[in-house]
Amino acid sequence: MVLSSFKYSEPGWDLAELAPLESVNLLVAKNATGKTRTIRALQNVTAFLQQKETFGRIRTFETELVFRDSEDSEFRLEYSFGLKDGVVEKERLSVNDRVLITRSKAIAKYDKVTINPPSEKLIVQVRRDKDLYPKIEQLMLWAEGVTSVSCSDINPFTIIMENKFLNPWGFSELVESLRPQELKKVLYCAKKLGYNITGIKTIEATAGIKLVQVKERYISNNMVDIQLSSGMLRTLYLLCFLSVVKHSPKLSMLLIDDMGEGLDYRRSTDLGKLIFADCEKNGLQLIASSNDAFMMDVVDIANWQILRRKGTKVTVINQSRNPDLFYSFRLTGLSNFDLFSSDFIDGFLNRE
Repeated sequence: MVLSSFKYSEPGWDLAELAPLESVNLLVAKNATGKTRTIRALQNVTAFLQQKETFGRIRTFETELVFRDSEDSEFRLEYSFGLKDGVVEKERLSVNDRVLITRSKAIAKYDKVTINPPSEKLIVQVRRDKDLYPKIEQLMLWAEGVTSVSCSDINPFTIIMENKFLNPWGFSELVESLRPQELKKVLYCAKKLGYNITGIKTIEATAGIKLVQVKERYISNNMVDIQLSSGMLRTLYLLCFLSVVKHSPKLSMLLIDDMGEGLDYRRSTDLGKLIFADCEKNGLQLIASSNDAFMMDVVDIANWQILRRKGTKVTVINQSRNPDLFYSFRLTGLSNFDLFSSDFIDGFLNRE
C-alpha cells in the first residue's frame, strides 16, 4: 500500500493536497514555504496514529490520506480524521467506495453499527484485529512503518529539540546494528562518495556513553564521531541508517528532511542518486526535501513536488498536475535547478 495523496491543515497552515505522490518524491520549495513543515505534518499524523508522544506534536489538526496498491489498480483506501486539543471530532474510512467508519461529535459507526470509542482515541486505534478489521490493520501497519530522519539535525548523539525532528537512532546505535555484510557495503558506498574509510566501530568513552570510531586509509590516527566534519558525519549516518531500516519488516515509507544539506557538489549528487535508486530498487516509498541545487539536478523533475505558498495556504505543482508546464520546460534544455530558480513557472502559469 502506497500513499498517493496527503492533505493536512493546522492553525495557521494549510497543505491543500500533496498529490499524486510517486514511489520516490523530492519536495522542492523556497525557504519558509513548507518543505520541513510538510515532512513534519506526515510525521505528526503517523505519530498520532501510533499513539506516540513526540516533542512539539500538534494536537489540533485535520488530515486526509489516500492510498493505492501497485498490484491492484482498483484498490483505493481513503482515511481522514480531525482533532481539536487532542479530542477526535471526525473520522472516516472507506475502501473502494465502501464506507467502513463514519464519526462525528454526535455519533460513531463501524460498518453501520453504532459504537462508542473514547473521545481521545481514533476508531482505528481501538478496533485493531487483523481478522475482524483487516483494512484497519492494513492502515495501522503502514503508519507503524513510516520512519524519518532530519539531515540538519544529525549529530553524534540523539538530541531532543522542541519543534525539531527526533532522529530515531543515535549514530552509535546504527553502527552497532549493522551486520557484517552491511558494514562492508557502507564502507564501499562511502568510498564511492569520496570518503576513503577502512573501518567503523563503536568504542566506550565513559560509562554508558559510546562514540563511533572511524579509520581513514593513510591516516595513522583514528577519529571519533565528534571530530568528523558535518558532511562526513551526515553521509555516514545516512548510509548506516538506510542499511539498518531496510531490514524492518514493517517499513513502508521513508521521510528525509534537508537531504544533501552541507555536502559539496560531488557528494550531494552521488548521495542523491544512491538514495533514490536504492529506494526504487527496494520498492520503498521516499519523500525527501531539499533546495540544494546539486541535489535537484540529479533527481528527475518527474519526481519533483514543487510547493508554493500564498499566505497560510500551500499548493503543489508536479508533472501529473501540470504536464504542459513540465513538457515546455524540458524543451528549453535548461538544468533542473533552473525550473526552481528562474521565473519559468510564474511566466507559464500567467500565460495560461
